[in-house]
Amino acid sequence: VKSGGLPPISFLSLPSLSHGLRGTYALYSGFFFVGFAQPLFQCTPSLLSASWFPEEERTLATSIALNANQLGVGCAFIVGALWVQNPSQVSNYFSLLSVLSVAAYVGCVCQLEDAPPTPPSGSSRIMRGTMEWSVRDLIR
Repeated sequence: VKSGGLPPISFLSLPSLSHGLRGTYALYSGFFFVGFAQPLFQCTPSLLSASWFPEEERTLATSIALNANQLGVGCAFIVGALWVQNPSQVSNYFSLLSVLSVAAYVGCVCQLEDAPPTPPSGSSRIMRGTMEWSVRDLIR
């Protein structure tokens, strides 16, 4: 889960740092990088819920994580519309988003584990790579 944030963060800062690209090419490059990173945002919540939550809580955990992503996108549109008043402020706004994204990523890398110490379910145990099964687990 932690490694899923690295490509979007690295691609996020490229359009704002590449002042040599102008106009249409910069716009299409930005669209390409956003589109390239989107599957990571859509697939990571289900991986997170499968490794951290028991089977009966996974649907709720996945829906909260997916909707939190959309809430963040909505907040970015609102804050961007309120903060950016003229075209010269767009690069400052994108730089702020890049800094906040990198800070959030570093915080996640430093504090989050890939999986809990004790798997919450049998499928989480398999995902983590431990194939330790007992006869009691097979009967259930």
